[in-house]
Amino acid sequence: MSSETSHRVAAADEIDPGEGMGVEVDGIEIALFNVEGEFHAISNRCPHQRAPLCKVGEKKINGELCWSDTRGGVDAETPAISCPWHLWEIELETGEHPVSGSKIGCFDVVVEEGDVFVEL
Repeated sequence: MSSETSHRVAAADEIDPGEGMGVEVDGIEIALFNVEGEFHAISNRCPHQRAPLCKVGEKKINGELCWSDTRGGVDAETPAISCPWHLWEIELETGEHPVSGSKIGCFDVVVEEGDVFVEL
């Protein structure tokens, strides 16, 4: 990508489908998700209590004692993620939590020659 506002943030094969990772670009924390081969980038902080959204889907250390062994997850159908702290569902295309109307930033993503670029 040849734009001053486009930044290479990862190789596409670094993030498996249904998973995400945190990156920082020019001091901005971004959560990057692979949803069945389509990449989405949103602000890394939940609008509720600023949980790090890049932690979505990680295994809990005490998962066997909980109703779920992971912290939130990725919903490929919507597409959306559920926050790892309180399970607020945030739509990846709009950054919106539909119940409260709260929104976080979304960033355009392009995959080119195996690399993932985020547009600021």
